[in-house]
Amino acid sequence: MNNGNRSTARGTVKLVIAQVVMAACGVATHIYLTRALQPKLYGLLAVVTSVIIWWEAIGAALVRNATTRFVARAGEQWQGAASTAVRTMIVWGTVLMILGIVTAPLVSGALGRPELTPYLWLFSIDLAFFPLFVTVAEVLAGRRMYTRYAGSWAFYWVAKAALVIGLVALGLSVEGAIIGSILASVVGVAAAWSWSGAGLKQGTLPARQLVLFGLPLTGIMLLRRTVQNMDLWAITRLLTGYDRVAYYGLAQYISRAILMLPVAVSGAVFPTLTQAIARGDQSACRQLVHQSFRFALVITVAALAVLGGSMPELIVLIFGAEFGPATTVAVYLLVAAVLFAVEFIGNQLLVAAGKPGLCLAAFAPVVPVNIVLNYFLVSRYDMLGGALATIITAALLAAVMIVLVWREFRTIISPLTVLRTLLAGAVIYVIGINVSTPGWPVLLKCGGLALLYGLVLMAEGELHKSDLAPLALWRTQ
Repeated sequence: MNNGNRSTARGTVKLVIAQVVMAACGVATHIYLTRALQPKLYGLLAVVTSVIIWWEAIGAALVRNATTRFVARAGEQWQGAASTAVRTMIVWGTVLMILGIVTAPLVSGALGRPELTPYLWLFSIDLAFFPLFVTVAEVLAGRRMYTRYAGSWAFYWVAKAALVIGLVALGLSVEGAIIGSILASVVGVAAAWSWSGAGLKQGTLPARQLVLFGLPLTGIMLLRRTVQNMDLWAITRLLTGYDRVAYYGLAQYISRAILMLPVAVSGAVFPTLTQAIARGDQSACRQLVHQSFRFALVITVAALAVLGGSMPELIVLIFGAEFGPATTVAVYLLVAAVLFAVEFIGNQLLVAAGKPGLCLAAFAPVVPVNIVLNYFLVSRYDMLGGALATIITAALLAAVMIVLVWREFRTIISPLTVLRTLLAGAVIYVIGINVSTPGWPVLLKCGGLALLYGLVLMAEGELHKSDLAPLALWRTQ
C-alpha cells in the first residue's frame, strides 16, 4: 500500500471512528426522545426533521464537494478557494432559510398536516447554519486534515445530543428538540471554523466556478433526498395519526445511521481520488475505486447482519416496547441502506472524476418511479409498502451507478468479494435471528456476532492482515 493510499485508509478509519461517536450520540438522543415524546410527538418531530434535512442536504450540496475538490486541487493556495466557498454558503444559507419559512405552509398542506407549519417555521432557522458548518468542515477534508474533520463532526453531534436532551428535559418538548438542533449547528460552525483557519477575505476562486460545479450536485441531492424521504412522506399523507409515522421514522433513523459509514469512506477518498485523477495516475484511481466499494460493502453488510439479526430485542430494549412495530420495517430499510451505500459511493467516485452531470441524468428517471411505487405500495401494504418501494428504488440506483463507474474507471468491486461478504452476512443474520437474548445480553450478542462476522471473512480469505494496518493510528508510516 503506497503512502497516499495508506493516508486515505487511515483517514477513513478516523472518520469511521467519528461516525461511531456520532451514531452513539444520535442513538442516545433518540432513546431519550422516543421515551420523552412518545409515538405521537416523536412522529411529528420525525416528519418535520425529514423536511428540514431535505432542505439542508440540498443547501450543503451546492458547495460541499466543490469545496473539497477545489481546496484539494489548490494545494498551498487553499485559503482563496476556502474563502470563496464560505462566503458563497453564507449567502446561500440565508436564501435557504427564507425559502424554508415561505414554503412551510405549502409543505404542511401537501402532507395533509397543517399543524406542522409553526414547527417548520422554527426549524428553518437551522438552514442558515448547518450547511455553513458542513462547508467549513469540508475545508478540512480538502486539506486532508482528517483528525480535525472527524473531530468537528464529533463535536457537533455531542453538542446536539446534550442540547436536544437538555432542552426537552426542561419541558420544551418538540420545540426544545428543534432549538437544540439549531444551537448545535452554531456550535459546529464555531468549532470547524476555529480548526480550519478559513477566512472571509476575497477568494481567489471565482464563485461562479464553484456554483457551476455544485449545481448538478444540488440536483442529485434533491433527487436522492426525495427518494429517501418519499416513503415517510407517503405514510404521513396516506395513513392516519402519528403512531405509524413514528414507527417508520424510527426505522428510517436506524437505517440512516448505517449510511454514515459510506459517508466516512467518501470523506477520505474524495480528495485523494481528485488528486490522483489530476495527476493522471490510473493505477491509484482503480485501487481507490476498488477499496471504496469493498470497504462500504463490508461494513454495511456487517451492520445489516448484526443489527438485523438482533432487531426485535434491540428496539424493545433501547427505544421501548411501544416501538416494537418498527422492527420488521427497520430490517427492510437496512437492506435498502446497503444498496444506498453502493449508490452513494458510486456517485462520489463519479463526482470526483468531474462527472456530476452524468449522476444527475442517472437519478432523474428513478424519482417518478419511486413516487409511484410509494403511493401504490403504501396504500396497499401500509408501512411495509414504503420499505419495499425504497428497496426497489435503491436497487435500481445501485445497479446504474455500478455500470457508470465501470464505464469511467474500468474497475469495480470483485464479484468474489461481493459473494464472500454476502455469505458471511447471511451466516451471521441466520445465527442472530435464531438466538434470542432479550434484555441487556443482546448487546453482548451483537458484539459476538460482529466478531464472528470478521472471523468468517478471514476464514473465507476476504479479510487480511493488511486490512487491519490502518487501525494502527499511532504509527506515522
